[in-house]
Amino acid sequence: MKKLYIILLTLFTLNIANAQQWTTFTTADGLANNYVPSIAIDNIGNKWFGTWGGVSKFDGTNWTTYTTANGLANNTVRAIVIDAQGNKWFGTDGGVSKFDDANWTTYTTANGLVNNVVYAIAIDAQDNKWFGTYNGVSKFDGANWITYTTANGLANNDVFSIVIDSQGNKWFGTWGGGVSKFDGFNWTTYNRVNGLACDSVTVIAIDAQGNKWFGTFGGGVSKFDGTNWTNYTTANGLCNDNVLSITIDTQGNIWIGTWGGVSKFDGANWIIYTTADGLANNYVFAIAIDIQSNKWFGTWGGGVSKFTGGSDINEQNENAADVLIYPIPATNNIKIEKPNSTAQSYFVSIKYIQGQEVLSEKINFTTTHTINVSGLSNGIYILTLQNDKENYVSKIVIQK
Repeated sequence: MKKLYIILLTLFTLNIANAQQWTTFTTADGLANNYVPSIAIDNIGNKWFGTWGGVSKFDGTNWTTYTTANGLANNTVRAIVIDAQGNKWFGTDGGVSKFDDANWTTYTTANGLVNNVVYAIAIDAQDNKWFGTYNGVSKFDGANWITYTTANGLANNDVFSIVIDSQGNKWFGTWGGGVSKFDGFNWTTYNRVNGLACDSVTVIAIDAQGNKWFGTFGGGVSKFDGTNWTNYTTANGLCNDNVLSITIDTQGNIWIGTWGGVSKFDGANWIIYTTADGLANNYVFAIAIDIQSNKWFGTWGGGVSKFTGGSDINEQNENAADVLIYPIPATNNIKIEKPNSTAQSYFVSIKYIQGQEVLSEKINFTTTHTINVSGLSNGIYILTLQNDKENYVSKIVIQK
């Protein structure tokens, strides 16, 4: 059996300012439309851009556009998520479209979707699809539909964002009602009374420590650790208080797209990027990060910007640990041997390269732990192994 030793570092420092570079892609290059509210990256590195003129796929060289003429439900594409089998799910103004790279399937109110204007999509560990719409939330298990609205406990029926945490709780960002957390039985609402900066929540992200980051429209960003709230606005260094997108990179930097450019926050320091630096447009509606740590920004009218800087990739080997992960590539199982540490308990997380978690579990190490990855499709993933004091990040490959 082939084994691969991967040196996983617990500390990264940035020293690549001179290597920063911006590239803009527009309709002149092959993008379907210059208004880009959603981006996803599949496991072979293709970028999928949801626009106001359909979906564009970019393989790094060639562009392919899909519209209603091909089978897309509607050409206004507000959300994109890719499932473990590699199917693409598009939330549009005409319902949801599923694309398996050959065939299209569309779901609308006629099938059970609560509303055809779909702002957000998330997929849970049981492969249920959750759709945030203009009139509530729909859960789809592949056969049956369940709808949740304010009548069930949802804070507001206008649902702009959905994330699912490592315990399986669903978090819904609403327009005007704050945030709702749903554990499968009970609903909990968080709003300005609790500490949320603003009740119009456009985006939610979860960092490696489980903190929730809520982007609001008008109030900046709120961080919630489960007990305490911390709010960040232009007074702290955020470039604009109207927040449209948030993505977290593998080093824990928070990338925030706003009406006034992009802010990067490392927990202490802020860096702002605007059109003056090379960003295509200061209205940034979507952010995705690829396996090379390039940042992709979907803008409102300016097309897409690719940024090769700000990656924190000049590594200094402090507190480094050897972690044995094998086989590489994997088919059905991945084995992790215990790090050279006195710790026994770790959390392991496997994510798509664009950040969506597809597997997580707690490990109590003896010597070796086996993870079943048979349900994941071929491609490159990010594996994180962490506890309160250690954080190891690696790329893994699944090939069947």
